[in-house]
Parts: sequence; C-alpha cells; structure tokens
Amino acid sequence: MSDLTQTISNLVGILLGLVGVVGVGYFIYGAYLYLTASGAPNQMERGKSAMMTALAGIVLALVAYGVVELVMNAVVGNTVDPKVPDPKKIK
Repeated sequence: MSDLTQTISNLVGILLGLVGVVGVGYFIYGAYLYLTASGAPNQMERGKSAMMTALAGIVLALVAYGVVELVMNAVVGNTVDPKVPDPKKIK
C-alpha cells in the first residue's frame, strides 16, 4: 500500500508542476497580448481573458491537489512526501 501511495503522490506532484508551468506560460502569453494591444479593445480583452483563464486553472489545480491530499489522508492516515524515500526501502 505504501508503494501505491508513494506512486500516486509522485504522480500528483509531477502533474501539479506541469499544470503550474503551463498556467504561468499562458498567463505570460495573456500579459503579452494585453501589453502589446496598443489600445485595441479586442486584443486587450483577449489578453485579460487569457490571464483570468490561467489564474482559474492554477487555482483549480491547487484545489485538486488539496482534494487528493484529503482523500489520501483519509485512506492511508498519514501524508506522503514525494521527496522523502520510504524508510523501509533504505536498507
């Protein structure tokens, strides 16, 4: 069971990092659109929309991470740190 929880924890950590990188990249893209709009309302709106979408995606990913942690704590009873190896396997 410990291997499964460690695997799930590692997978969630990797996916959260990927979502964070994509979200920040999309936010930067939206900021670029907004800053280079030169007063064009359509492009300014596209930039604002992209930034809001990126922020909503990042917040949703953090909420999903919290839900996964809650479920893992309810099932396993303790948290699993993806960077700390299992003490039973160190020997």
